[in-house]
This record gives sequence, C-alpha cells and structure tokens, in this order.
Amino acid sequence: METIGRKLDTPQRLYYFDELLFLPGLAKRSPRDIDVSVELGGLRLRVPLISSPMDTVTGPELASALALKGGLGVIHRNCTVPEAVDMVKAVKNAKIPEGYESTALKDGSGRLAVGAAISTSDLDRARALAQVADLLFTDVASFHNMKIYEGMKRVISTIRDTGKKVVLGNFGTKEGVMHAVKELGKENIAAIKVGMGSGSICTTTDVTGVGSPAAFATEQAALALSELGLLDEIPIISDGGIRHSRDIALCMGLGASMAMLGNVFARCEESAGEKVERDGKLHKVYWGMGSAQARKKRLALDRYQASGKEVNEGIRMYVPVEGRVDDVVDRLVAEMQVTMGYVGAANVKEMREVTRIVVRNATAPKVEPD
Repeated sequence: METIGRKLDTPQRLYYFDELLFLPGLAKRSPRDIDVSVELGGLRLRVPLISSPMDTVTGPELASALALKGGLGVIHRNCTVPEAVDMVKAVKNAKIPEGYESTALKDGSGRLAVGAAISTSDLDRARALAQVADLLFTDVASFHNMKIYEGMKRVISTIRDTGKKVVLGNFGTKEGVMHAVKELGKENIAAIKVGMGSGSICTTTDVTGVGSPAAFATEQAALALSELGLLDEIPIISDGGIRHSRDIALCMGLGASMAMLGNVFARCEESAGEKVERDGKLHKVYWGMGSAQARKKRLALDRYQASGKEVNEGIRMYVPVEGRVDDVVDRLVAEMQVTMGYVGAANVKEMREVTRIVVRNATAPKVEPD
C-alpha cells in the first residue's frame, strides 16, 4: 500500500504483525540468559510488559500481580478521581510475598510501582494522581491535536513540583512524534506510546478510516526519535493488537522498548472485567474504552469528557479466562527470549540494532499459533 494524495514522493508500506518475519541472526547466548529488562521513567522493569488502562483490564489486583512479576500496571480513568487514587493506593499498600523480592517492580520506598491514566483536560486528576502514582499515562486516541498539546502544557505545569514525567500517546506518525517532542520538551516525556486503531476491540479505523497499526507506528516513532537524536533517551511503547510474544519481539525489532497489552491481560483471572460463565467456561467481559459501555460510564463520572465527538469507536466482547498473570508473563517472556536468541540479540536494545525484519510475500502461507 502506498500513500496517495499530496505527498506522492514519500510512498509508505503499511503493515501488520502477521505480515512481518524475522531473519535469523548469529545467536550469542541461550534464551534463559537474555536480558529483557527496560528503563521507564526512573523505573527498571524486569519484564517489558505494561497493562492497558482499561476498566475491564487494569484494577488494583492485576496491577499488583503484574508489578510482582516486574511489569507495570496502569490504573484506568473510567472512575472518579478519589476512586483512581484509592486504586493506586491499594497497589502501594499490597504486601509483597516472599519469593518476589528480586522480581517485583518497586518504588524508592520499597512499595509496588504503579502507573495511572489521565486526560489532558482534567488537571485535578493529574494533580491528585501525580502525588501517589509512579508514572502518568495520557489516555488519548490521537495525541497529535492542538487542544491536546495545549492541555498537556497545563498538566506539565500543574505537576512540575512532583518531579513526575508523563507517557504521551497515542501517536501514529513520525510527524506527530516530532511535533510532540518539540512542542513539549524531551525533559517532560517519560516515553512515547504508539499505535492507533489496531486493538482487538477498537473500531476507530473501521468507523473513521483513520489508523496506524502498532508495528507501523512503532517504526514511525523510531524514525522520529532517531532523527532527533533521542532514540536512546525516550522509550517507545507499542500499543494495540499485540496478542503474541512474536508481536512484542517485532515491536522491539522496529524500535520499541516495551509493549502495552489489553486483550492478553483481560484474559487473566486478576483482570478487572466482570466474570461470566458461557458454555460451561469462565469468561471475562472486555470492551474498548471507545465503546458505548465505556463512554457512557466515563461521561457520567467525568465532567471533563464531554466533547463534540459522539461516535463509538470500540466494541464489547467476552474473552475466556486463560490463567493467572504469573503464568501469562512467564510464558510471554520465555517465548520472547527464544525469539531474541534466534535473531542474535542479547538484550532489548540490541533487538533494534541487530535484527533484520522482512515483509512476507503476499502469497506466502501464514502459520498461526494454536
């Protein structure tokens, strides 16, 4: 696919995860010895996994379980400010069981680390959560918006005395990332989150015809940060449609440091979704934050969310419960390490430096995992 319109001189190939393939490289070490830890906003994540700030995914239980494994949970904002603060505090007050001390993601006081979602228009929420959460994540479908930039400047000014940085997102283009860095300043950015319209319950692209799949958006962000000389300073978080360990690895090969997962963590026993029995098997309710259900709840709770955009951009579904966070993280990490071994990377940074990724032939067979 090539872009059409005014910029015919810059054709771009839009691609999805299942169209990409790693070429094997020189293996340097066994998979179990490969380092998948990453830095994010002053935190050292033992695993490069972040849970999506969705009200059917990340509550205190899942955020605590993920932090114990070395990842980061991000509390959703489909709630009142006091409720969000209470959920963050619940994670902070969670007991760290014996056996997790070496793996748990902790703050400077030895408590579990946790992130929280904010909008760019609710300064009260940003101020309150900056006092208790380790990182703030903007929860915006498309950050490349003049009103969003203006709101973000006010947020930055409001929380400056806390010393907290913000993860900005989501972005889908090189131009969007470059504009954000120049407009807001690298010193205020903890990371860039990319991907638009490619989540399993996101219908933005179907409804509007606008989107940027996570794999493509990741490469766009990497190109922008590389051109600005900031690729080693500002991490990229890939978000949207990431279901398998190979997807996470591909994002790393394209320039990301970590991945944000919604569908995968929605299937965990600890997720915030309601439990429902269907056909004799336990399921969880899972819906997009742009769905009618999520929008109705958000508009009722948050006076700042009323806007001129009255279109639903998400759906509701039921997903089977497939295990606990412990098991899911262990499986994903083990599979990622195998991939990294095959391509010759010893750590996450080397994934973008040594790996070679090709686009599959359109007629080539595609083998999906069971």
